[in-house]
Amino acid sequence: MPIRTQKLTRVVFLIAITLIIQALGLPQPVTGPLINMMLLLTTLILEPYSGMALGAMTPMVAAFRGQLPPILIPMVPFIIVSNALLIGVFALVEKILCKRFGKDNPLINPGCWIGLFTGSLIKFLWLYLSALFFIPLFFGKELPEKIVAMMALPQFITAVIGGIFAFIIFQLLKKRIHINSSSTH
Repeated sequence: MPIRTQKLTRVVFLIAITLIIQALGLPQPVTGPLINMMLLLTTLILEPYSGMALGAMTPMVAAFRGQLPPILIPMVPFIIVSNALLIGVFALVEKILCKRFGKDNPLINPGCWIGLFTGSLIKFLWLYLSALFFIPLFFGKELPEKIVAMMALPQFITAVIGGIFAFIIFQLLKKRIHINSSSTH
């Protein structure tokens, strides 16, 4: 199969799986890690831009499907940015450190772990600051403490859990579908 067709097939497949996860309507503590897993898995299999595109799609789909409480609709652009930050920081740190450590397996590559924790931390900080400061600044209304709390530490935790699942699945898939590190980034 030509590389371009293979890449397009993979991105469509990953989008479909992600949309199915969202359509299941599982509780946020389950959906959050699964969506983060798909963002990072897409990044590992394809490239950061595909992961970012998927990360832009997921909050919009959640908003259109009514999965987000109405009070969170103004957070959609901030969630999109947070997903891009997670993917961008992860990919940048992983790429820089991967060469240094020279390991192909994300489960044992310190660069992947540092990228995951750094990207997750920045995602959490962005969402927390957005809920606490930017939403009131742009919309003139403070979010309830419960909503601000949802945009805090749980975001870090769901991103890290999603990343761990992504590393495991990527390593399993890599053996089966011949993903090599030169095609991932």
